[in-house]
Amino acid sequence: MENLITRNDIMENQTFFWFSYFSWFRGFDEINELNIDEALANVIQVDTDKINKWSETFFSSINGKQRFIGGKLSKNLSFQIEFLEEEITFYINEQYIGNLGGHFEAWYLTLDEISVFEKYDFIFLLLLPMVGITKNELDFTKELISKNLKSIPKFKNQSEYISECIANGLVMHGEFYTDEKIGIVNNQNHSVRNINKYPDYRENVLKLNNTLK
Repeated sequence: MENLITRNDIMENQTFFWFSYFSWFRGFDEINELNIDEALANVIQVDTDKINKWSETFFSSINGKQRFIGGKLSKNLSFQIEFLEEEITFYINEQYIGNLGGHFEAWYLTLDEISVFEKYDFIFLLLLPMVGITKNELDFTKELISKNLKSIPKFKNQSEYISECIANGLVMHGEFYTDEKIGIVNNQNHSVRNINKYPDYRENVLKLNNTLK
C-alpha cells in the first residue's frame, strides 16, 4: 500500500520524520517558555524550512487516501496512526484513543501500558503522545523517553532535554483509577478514557482494557 508508512520510510528520513512528528506533541520547555517545536529547533541543527516542505510532501494523501503507520503487533494487538491535514489520529485494535491537533484528545495510556510497547520497534515513541502521567512519574518518564530517543542519531546528544520537554506535556491534572465494571479509566479532560465525560466510548474502553491488561 502506497499510503502505508513503513519502518524503512522512517529509517531513511529519521531526522526529518521525528522532528516533524515530535513537533505535533503538546510538550514544552517550561523554563524558557518554548513549545516543543521551538525547543527542537533550538537544539537540533536542521533547516526547518526544508523539514516543513518535506513534511508536506511525505504526509500528503496518496490517491485520495491519508498516509498512516500501522499493523499487527501480536495476535490480539494492532495499532494505526493516521496523518490527516489538520490532525493525527490514533487507534489501537481499530478503537479510537485520541488525536493531536487543535481539538486534541490524549492522555489515554498509562505509563505501565506504554512501557509494554518498548519491545516493539519505534512503537513506544509513536504512541507516546497518548500517554498520561502524574507529577510523581515525571522523572521516571523522562529517563524512559531519553533512553528511547538515543536510538535516533540526531537526537542522541539532546535526549535528556527533549525527553523533559515531551514529558512535560504528558502530565495530567486528573488521574487514572479503576472502575469495577470497566477497568482502568480516568477523570482527565480531553481524554476519551474519561467515560463520565465521553460515555459513548464506554464499550471501546472496556474492550481495550481487556486487551491491555
